[in-house]
Amino acid sequence: MSLFARHYKECSLFMPDRFSKREFGFMFFDRDFVMRHIGFPSRAALKKYLVEQAPAHAYYSCAYYERPGAPTMADKKWLGADLIFDLDADHVEGAKNLPYEQMLERVKEEVKRLIDDFLMGDLGFDAGDMRIVFSGGRGYHVHINSPKVLGLSSHERREIVDYITGTGLDFDWVFTSTPVEKGRYLERVDVEHVRRMPRLEDGGWRARIRKGIDSLLDELESSSPAEARNILLKTISESDKEIGEKTIDGLYGDLLGKRKGPRGVDRIRKEDTYEVFSSERHAKAFREIVEVRVKPKMKGETDEPVTSDTKRLIRLPSSLHGKTGFEVVPMERETLDDFDPFDDAISRSFGDAEVAVVCEKEVDVRLRGRHFSLEAGRNLVPEFAAVYLACRKLARVSNH
Repeated sequence: MSLFARHYKECSLFMPDRFSKREFGFMFFDRDFVMRHIGFPSRAALKKYLVEQAPAHAYYSCAYYERPGAPTMADKKWLGADLIFDLDADHVEGAKNLPYEQMLERVKEEVKRLIDDFLMGDLGFDAGDMRIVFSGGRGYHVHINSPKVLGLSSHERREIVDYITGTGLDFDWVFTSTPVEKGRYLERVDVEHVRRMPRLEDGGWRARIRKGIDSLLDELESSSPAEARNILLKTISESDKEIGEKTIDGLYGDLLGKRKGPRGVDRIRKEDTYEVFSSERHAKAFREIVEVRVKPKMKGETDEPVTSDTKRLIRLPSSLHGKTGFEVVPMERETLDDFDPFDDAISRSFGDAEVAVVCEKEVDVRLRGRHFSLEAGRNLVPEFAAVYLACRKLARVSNH
């Protein structure tokens, strides 16, 4: 607690926009309850509280209120809220069980894709309206405080989440069907509905699916015939037990089989055509493969309850995370690529003075450019390493 207090005394405290309209909340090392419904009139008042109370966790509301310190939500008088995206290891496939350092790298890859492909890409948010924050724990937050989003309802925010995650994506819309005249007889017109392959120039989810289709075709083409068939069969068997090897063999033949003229994959690439399938059953199997295999690779991730909540408390940048000792670090998009929590999120208030810690088991960690290989039992480590080890419960500070 004394080291956390020192950090708050020495750090340049980040202040959220319109901070006097925000609610603040705190959790502590020496108390079991959450303290919230607090407002601060000035930076000095907030800094004084942090230094004196040394909380383990500090939060502020994404919402703006007329009376942020009022004891009930109704009394606060909601005025609007930032749009928040929260991405951590729980929401990134394969990240949860990785070692901590690799976990954070994997989550960073996904948050960059969320920002570049969806927030600044499809949704068109400006970098100036966006703040990226390392949470100090297992992921990142993205704050958007553009006037365009402040008044959005919870339902409207959920619609944004659904777009990013591809929830409810209609594949009849992706592979759009258009009527084509086949012939006329007197006053009767024969019409056939013809599907179209999504194109890159379509933008949005159609373009996203097309990129995924191109990657799938490349994967199939670079595989042996047996491997390619297995990819298709394994994918489709997970969603439709009625489609078997015979259909998959036919689909493979439509795409990559030897024939007079260009193969199906070549026609798709050059002509953006859907008319490469010899039967509707093959075409249906292809659409299901795209839905089951391609869509999950192209969708984004975010914690839906956080984004749709108009009154959420989110970690205060420049505060410390009580379970890691890391600083909650705000940054711009251009600094995200090179950001390293194991160096950049260690408070500069924590020094090199030696501290004795007792490890329950061997610990191997890299901090502030130094590698620590600690044995079970008593070890001497710099102060900054002792904070990390103690907060993560990898060691306890020794009094002897």
